[in-house]
Amino acid sequence: MFYRIVHVLLTLWLRIHLRRLFLRGLHNVPSTGPVMFAANHGNAFLDAVILGLTLKRPVWFLTRSDVFKKRWQRYLLNKLNMIPIYRIRDGIDSLENNKETFEICTRLMREGKALLIFSEGNGKPEHRLRPLKKGTARIAFQAASEIGWPENFQIIPLGINYVNHTNFRTEVLLGFGEGIFLNKFRSEFESNQPQALKALTHELFQGICDEMIHIPERDQEPFAGIALALSRAEKIYPVFGFRFEEEGRLDHEQQVLSNFLERDSDELREKLSRFEKRSRELHIPMHMSPSVPGAARPKSMLAFLLLAFFPALAGMIFHALPMTAAFRLTGKVVRDPQFYSSVLLGTGFLFTLIWYVLWVVVLLVVKPVALLILIILPLAGYLTLLYPDAMQRQRMRNLKG
Repeated sequence: MFYRIVHVLLTLWLRIHLRRLFLRGLHNVPSTGPVMFAANHGNAFLDAVILGLTLKRPVWFLTRSDVFKKRWQRYLLNKLNMIPIYRIRDGIDSLENNKETFEICTRLMREGKALLIFSEGNGKPEHRLRPLKKGTARIAFQAASEIGWPENFQIIPLGINYVNHTNFRTEVLLGFGEGIFLNKFRSEFESNQPQALKALTHELFQGICDEMIHIPERDQEPFAGIALALSRAEKIYPVFGFRFEEEGRLDHEQQVLSNFLERDSDELREKLSRFEKRSRELHIPMHMSPSVPGAARPKSMLAFLLLAFFPALAGMIFHALPMTAAFRLTGKVVRDPQFYSSVLLGTGFLFTLIWYVLWVVVLLVVKPVALLILIILPLAGYLTLLYPDAMQRQRMRNLKG
């Protein structure tokens, strides 16, 4: 019950924290039966939250053990389907605790549940897939062998792609690859376990990479990022749109990246740098640049801007205190970039929830009929977030026309 309540509330809040969510290959995810998701890891807890809120079926997550230290933390995280995984950095002696973790994973697979594992072993806010640890393959093979190698037990490669890992209201692209069925490795595992672990890990790496915007070299990332930002000017989405399935966005960005990598040169990097500099000087986001060939023409937002002005203003004023507090606290306590967006999601959600509860209490005491306004204010707050995007679109329309 606790998981379901939190699931509903965070599903609503995710529309606040993210601008858009794009899904590819969701048909590869079975509605029932044992399944593991092997994913890249770039944004701490937010990666697990997004997957858990995207799928209809409950998902369990392997989570770094150091967040389970206090009793209340263990209780809360267990209720949210999180399972501790122990690493060498937690101490050699603590690795013995992974025996219980592996047993829990096996039980979940026996019961036909879904389990998410971040196969890189740790998180980094990068647009590339790092070498995978063999832990995913070990857990999968142990579970498969103990429950009799069921034909429907599979691992689904999952690519989690952020346009920007730390920005509030960024876009996220999820790619679900075709399932890798464990029983095809049975004979190899029974005859040569090390080779089977290596083979499965290699196949998982390729599968996850195929679902990512994978920039191989670190020095290529700034320039590839500019090319990708420019390519987004070719696509315009509904202002109120949030979740898009099989829309082609991930395919589009992978093709743009492929073209960049094929043509990468000092000359191309210089052109991209000049374009970015010019965009900053004109205060025009590259993803809405009117000078991109073939760029989509934004529809007129004038009626929306006129009608939504005062509700958006009211929403901004009402939500300014909790959201400002969330941004300031997150900026003060978070030092590692991979945790920033996750902590901001949590603080923003918690502070806003407390803010609404306080107003409910106050209005119940002072004037209960005024509670009706609290039904309207969340929509007003949502309009506040949409308003800058609508203004930018109207500006682009004026520049183009």
